[in-house]
Amino acid sequence: MKRFLASVALIFGAVVSVPATAASDGAPATPPTDTAAAPASPIDDEGLEKRVAGFATVALGMPKLDFVNELVGARFELGYTPRWALGLSLAYANLKGKDGRVSNALPEASVAYRVPFGAGAFGIPIRFAGGYLAMNGPTLRLTTGLDFELGENVGCELALVEPMIWVARDRPEFSLNVGGSVRVTF
Repeated sequence: MKRFLASVALIFGAVVSVPATAASDGAPATPPTDTAAAPASPIDDEGLEKRVAGFATVALGMPKLDFVNELVGARFELGYTPRWALGLSLAYANLKGKDGRVSNALPEASVAYRVPFGAGAFGIPIRFAGGYLAMNGPTLRLTTGLDFELGENVGCELALVEPMIWVARDRPEFSLNVGGSVRVTF
């Protein structure tokens, strides 16, 4: 588990430290002056939108409400276009265990797509995330709902439909989740 968390931290650090390709005054960066051409970066830093979100999710075990799990965490996303983003998240998980409630951590990687409405203040987010719950197994979830802007750099996302698969004791468990998040763009 320690190796897995160290790998997630290393990947997160690499994503956060994407080098800037523009000068600090906002002017375009000048090309290298030596004769060897530098390889072109497929994505420039000015096109990346960085987002941090805090989220809370309630997972209702289906079909007979076999369990209720809660997730509270933070997500970091890089928006490569106004509609597509890649993200990493880490959540505290309060889970139903064999002998009562247990605590765990759920790291996840996600890809998100946003369908905007009108001028883009409202939208439908669609996010696919996969993670690994220690001492249990992998998780998969598909989220959709509604998001809207609260201010220039602040938004809210309501996860209204979020089916999730949890692998516990080598068998899949299904839940239907609801949740919400507040994100800040910088």
